[in-house]
Parts: sequence; C-alpha cells; structure tokens
Amino acid sequence: MACDVSPHPFLTARWRHLVLLTFEAPEQGLVPLVPPGCEQDRWRDRCHVSLVALRMERGRVRGLAVPGLTAFAQVNLRLYVRHVGRPAVRFVQELVPSRLLAAVARWRYGEPFAAGRVEASLSEDSGGAAAEYGFGLDRPRWLVRVQGAAEATVPDRGTCEHWVKERVRGCGVGRNGRLHTFDVTHPPWAVRHVKTVEHDVDFAALYGPAWAFLNAARPVSVLYAVGSIVTVSVPS
Repeated sequence: MACDVSPHPFLTARWRHLVLLTFEAPEQGLVPLVPPGCEQDRWRDRCHVSLVALRMERGRVRGLAVPGLTAFAQVNLRLYVRHVGRPAVRFVQELVPSRLLAAVARWRYGEPFAAGRVEASLSEDSGGAAAEYGFGLDRPRWLVRVQGAAEATVPDRGTCEHWVKERVRGCGVGRNGRLHTFDVTHPPWAVRHVKTVEHDVDFAALYGPAWAFLNAARPVSVLYAVGSIVTVSVPS
C-alpha cells in the first residue's frame, strides 16, 4: 500500500505480524464478487485470493481511543481488484472477536465484518519471530501458524510479494448496490523469510460451499510481514 498520508483519516492503528496465504482462484468464480466500477487484478494472468491474519494495536478512531476497539486480532479473506487503475482489494469476510466492533464496522464501512473467536499468539526476539492465529465463528477451531527469520526486507516492485501486499484501496458494495471505497496507507512493508508454515482451515465452513476448492489447495505465496502504522480513510 502506498505511503501517502490519507487526507481524511478515520482510523489509525499499528498492524503487526501479518500473515498472508495466497491461492490461485478460478476467474469466473470471482466475477460476481467484483464491485461495480472495478476489474479483476491478476498476477501473471491468474486471479488470486488471500487469507490474511494480523494483530491490530493502538487503534484510534478520529484520534480517539474507543474502549474495546483499540487492540484485537482479525482474519480476513480477500480478492484482488483494480479501481481507476489503483491496486485494491475486495473483502469476502473480515472476522473480528467482537460483536460491537463487527456491527460498527458494517455500519460505518458497509464491509462484510463478522464476529467470532480470533486468538493470536505472537513472539519476536533475536532468533526470529512466530505467529499463530486460531479462529472460528464459534470457537478457534482453525489455525494459521508461521515462523520467520529475525531479519526482514522490503520486496522489490514487480515481485509477487509486492503485488500481494501493496494495496492502496478497499472496494465494496453498499446496501444500495453501489460501489464504496476507502483508502489504506502505510510505508512499504518489510517481510521475513518464512521458515515454516502450517494452516488448517475449512474454507467451505467459514466462507461457504463456493470456497471448498481452497480446502485442498496449496498456497502459491506465503508472506510474513512485520507491519507498521496504518491509516484508513473515511469511506466514500
């Protein structure tokens, strides 16, 4: 995502220990999810979706700390689109551990937030870093676990890593059926060399039968990003 500063910040927070598992996906299956005014974005002529887990901390809404909304882990599934030439994402679901947070986010952003159980176990020292996310609608029945090196570098432009992580806009469809967007800005993220990765997710149970093909799929890319301060604009 670009490092420009959003002119109308709504949310600022620190995102840490981002794990992105990216899978190839059939183009036709994603067509109904592409918002109006957007087009599918492709890496080497193929469409992809990513399962993303992260920990958000020091959250501020219009500069104010809102009790219960300042720190939490979340897991989302997203696909890749472009809007007026800009790299963007469309969320399938954003799972957060709070009914209040999910309700507020659905109301303010019109995004597919859902409340469930999301737990994070994170560690970092001179020997490396590790992140484990357990999540589910009723209990943390599924997991993503990754170990990475202590050092982290920013991938070059033109790499798959850059294509996956540097997204500047979120796009969705409001209750009126029209496109709504919000901009997301942060410095280019450094990523760690991934030593081990494990995931056990029933995509069909979590996201619906159309996503069953991911249950047996292997990720084509695994990123373990350090993270940074992130600014999210007022939705429009």
